[in-house]
Formats: sequence, structure tokens, C-alpha cells
Amino acid sequence: MANCAFGLNNLLKTASLTGSASYYGLAQFGVSQVATDQGNNTAAFWSVGDTNKTAWFQAGWWPAQQMQAFFVGRTNLGQGATWQIIASNGGNQVYSASGSFATLSGVGPAQLVHVAPTPITADTVKITVTSNGTVPESYIAIALSYVGPIWQPVRNMSTKSTTGMDTGQTINTGAAGAEFVTTGYMRRKAAVDHESLDLTDVPVLEQIAWLAASGTNVLFVPDPAADPPTLNMRTLYGRIQRGDLTNPYGAALRQQTTFTITERL
Repeated sequence: MANCAFGLNNLLKTASLTGSASYYGLAQFGVSQVATDQGNNTAAFWSVGDTNKTAWFQAGWWPAQQMQAFFVGRTNLGQGATWQIIASNGGNQVYSASGSFATLSGVGPAQLVHVAPTPITADTVKITVTSNGTVPESYIAIALSYVGPIWQPVRNMSTKSTTGMDTGQTINTGAAGAEFVTTGYMRRKAAVDHESLDLTDVPVLEQIAWLAASGTNVLFVPDPAADPPTLNMRTLYGRIQRGDLTNPYGAALRQQTTFTITERL
């Protein structure tokens, strides 16, 4: 098990972006949507792909940037969809990875989560997704993406940390007491408690406070060393809120704070 990780700098926001053909060529469904904080299935990069089987987007930077985490979430893809990442620098491939959107037992969000073993320096990243027949629509929706570095605190989060879910539901109860539930949305959340942060973590903690105030999305990976289905199941990408920073242990110089990460829909 590795210390939890936070993706705080989405390099897609400063990248030059290209992608496969968008839905009817409409600008509101263009590739730039992968870099927005509010992207969702209806405000996303809608690509018709290759006969609705494969879609891709490519990000480029100059000079090259350092990155380690890759994420694509809130798509219309199903658990059977697959992905491929290719990172290049100076025209030479420096990293590649592939996998599926599947989660534990096939239950949960269909999303791409990948954390490279070590940081990668690249000037081009191409992410390709193949639907494998998992979308009923005539397009593949790609939204809420992250490519960038990660930060891991010196010591891991407390076991008192919790996860939960907000749900939007309409519940009708019949005369016989039967309940009929219509699901509106499911939004996951995590309350991350850190009781033993180091003084060297403090500059990043202050940065997180500013990110929270601006509404910027943050990637939260509870265990970057977990197997891929667990990564897909537990990773959150959304708005972060940071509690006050305290020093409850006096001379021990252990900083304490809490983070609340709410999934963006």
C-alpha cells in the first residue's frame, strides 16, 4: 500500500489539444472540453470516433512537462471499454500503458485511472479509448480528464477517513407500500483525515487551500499502488475543501487537517 496521492496540477489546461472527429463538428462538443472542471456527459468532448468504436485525444506541451497520473471519468462508456496511453518526448515514445474501465465486481464508475510507477517527462500524450460496444449513443463522451503530477504526503491518511455518496432520487410509494426509485445522480465523496502531516507538507497544504477556494478539480487516489479495478473504483476527481491546519501534538510537530473531496458530475 502506498501513501494516498493528490493530483493538483491538471496539465491539460495548458496543453495544445487535438482529437478524433467531434459530434457533427460542433464546437461545444470539441476536444477542449476535456480540460474543463465542470465537464459531464452533456458538456464533454463528444467524438464519433472510428465508427463509434474508438476515440482519442492528444495533448502537447513545449517545453516537456513532468506527469505521473492519468484520468478520464464521467464518460458514457461501460465496464467493457478499454484504454491506451502513449507518452512521447522529442518524437520518441517514453511510456505506454493500457487497461480497462472495469471496477471491482463490475460495479461502480466506468473511468480510466492510471498512476505510473515513477514520474514521466513528456511533450506529447495520446489517450485512446475503445468502447467495445458499451455505448448506445452514436458518439463517445470523454469528460473530466486529468494528466499531471501527483503529490503524496510524507505520512499516509488516518484510518478514520471515510467515504460516502450523495444521491438524487425520486421515490414514489405505492398504496401497498412498494417503493419505486428513479435515480437522478450518484455523487461520491471522501472525507480524508490527516493526523500526522509533516512540516515539509505545509507549503502544498497552503496551495490546496487556494485550489479549494477557486473551485479547481483535484484528483484523489487513496492508494496509487492498488490493482487497476480498485483504482477505478475508489479514485475521485472533483472539488476539494480543506479544513483548518492545526498542530494538536505540540512538540511532536505533527500537522493535522481534513480534506473533503466531492465528485464532479
